[in-house]
Amino acid sequence: MKVAIVGFAGSGKSTCFRVITQETEEKAEKLDPTKPHLGTQKVFDGRLEKLKSIFNPKRLTQAEIIFEDLPGFHIPQIKDVDSIMEVVGVFSGRNPVRDIEDIDLEFMLADASIIDKRLHSVEKEIRQEKSREKVLEKEALLKCKEALEKNTPLRYVEFTCEEEKSIRGFQFLSKKPLFIVGNTGETKESAEFLPALERFCKEKKLKLVEFPAKFEAEITELEEEEKKKFLKELGANKRAAERVIEAACGGLGYITFFTAKGDETKAWLVKRGIWAQEAAGKIHTDIERGFIKAEIINFDDLVSCGSIPEARKKGLLKLEAKEYIIQDGDVVDFKFNV
Repeated sequence: MKVAIVGFAGSGKSTCFRVITQETEEKAEKLDPTKPHLGTQKVFDGRLEKLKSIFNPKRLTQAEIIFEDLPGFHIPQIKDVDSIMEVVGVFSGRNPVRDIEDIDLEFMLADASIIDKRLHSVEKEIRQEKSREKVLEKEALLKCKEALEKNTPLRYVEFTCEEEKSIRGFQFLSKKPLFIVGNTGETKESAEFLPALERFCKEKKLKLVEFPAKFEAEITELEEEEKKKFLKELGANKRAAERVIEAACGGLGYITFFTAKGDETKAWLVKRGIWAQEAAGKIHTDIERGFIKAEIINFDDLVSCGSIPEARKKGLLKLEAKEYIIQDGDVVDFKFNV
């Protein structure tokens, strides 16, 4: 799973990146500020340990979130990401609600430009060959265009399965899952701006995580016991990085499935509602392209049986087609031929 971190200059975006990835100031100072920076965080899932006793692998691999800190705010750089983390400053001189609205406007303008160009092409293709797929694509694009003309980001538009399939390849920015990080100041001045931001996020159904990025970055450099002491002073039970990971996963509707192949048992993060064939593509495009069936058992059923052979005896292993919707906790063996 890859998350782009975006925000206007002065919002504290790069400081938030340091907090989440636990990067030291010394390392951050050596990075080229004109290039994107990547950092990863493991998403701990205790179910992997139970699967270890069943599959006895040499490696247990937790799912990872890749955070990408983009320099400045340049739309063309935001690509090939699963979701967006938007940083807004909640302190004097900033208007966090206006920042969110302005960024959404930039996303919608970029999406509208793609739609207009594609509509021109697809209409020509339909005139040459009126295929059902092209007609469906045109209808889905017109639906998107209508929403954008009403100033509605595409994340708030309901699409049918066929419409989703038609527009998936466009990677529209205003359709990507989004959560907000409110970078609060270190003084009480943030209290003036927080209520409006919280009301806005609640109204728009946006997940909001608040923390003082500069302060959190400073305690990143401390020893573990000192970190706990400062967290207690902040009144926080969890580190900012933990809360951001929770927002990026559960808050945006992500689930976990597992694979056990060879010496590795691994967790994978995917969007809720994903088809089995699409999930296969998260592992490798060859598996998606050559997909035949998926042999699936849910984690709870497997643990209760204690082994794959025992689960097979009880008829709990199911062969599913490409349209099967992956469930949280599914243990999957993809059958494919390339």
